Amino acid sequence: MEQFYEVLKEYNRSFVAKVIDVPEWFLQYTEDVPPLYWKTVYEILKNEDKNQSIVEIGAGFGDITALLYFMGFNNVISFERDKCLIPHINDKVKTLFNKSGNVINCSYPQELNYSPDILIQVNCSYFNRSNNKTEYIEQVKATYQKNGIPNMFVFETIDDSYQEINVDFPYFMRLNKTDIINTFPRCQIDSFVTYKFPQNRVSKTIYKICK
Repeated sequence: MEQFYEVLKEYNRSFVAKVIDVPEWFLQYTEDVPPLYWKTVYEILKNEDKNQSIVEIGAGFGDITALLYFMGFNNVISFERDKCLIPHINDKVKTLFNKSGNVINCSYPQELNYSPDILIQVNCSYFNRSNNKTEYIEQVKATYQKNGIPNMFVFETIDDSYQEINVDFPYFMRLNKTDIINTFPRCQIDSFVTYKFPQNRVSKTIYKICK
């Protein structure tokens, strides 16, 4: 993981130096210490069979995509709704691993016609058209069910311990472990804290959901 981050950090610093409109939140990926959620995803997946197929929802600038290739996963499809980011993701994967990234521009959740072994949605929380907690949980379930009910769902959510007013993350989309257990009642569930307010901007938790 340390070796990967050193390479990726230097790539991201070079990217920031070349690109004018880099969002402020991206700068955390140029710091000396990697985000905890990267380490968490690595720990969850490090002993998994690398021949398994993976779908990633919300690739962003492609750092988790890059991590998956570094770990030896080759059957990776990433979805990103901002088409402007896709060339950056593909360039990152090509530069670091000499691979052609399989990145698809689309909104989510929707029927994607893929049935991956592992589904990943981290650092990607949107309430879309949801207006309350019931609707938001249905959105989360739709993401899971419309991707073939994978063997493992690695899902990061805003934690309900975060009580600040935030229009980007309204109260109804902040979940706790009981919410996740009730949403996936037949699954084995483990949880990992990745961000904690006020040390971080919000509080987040990753759930490893296995059927």
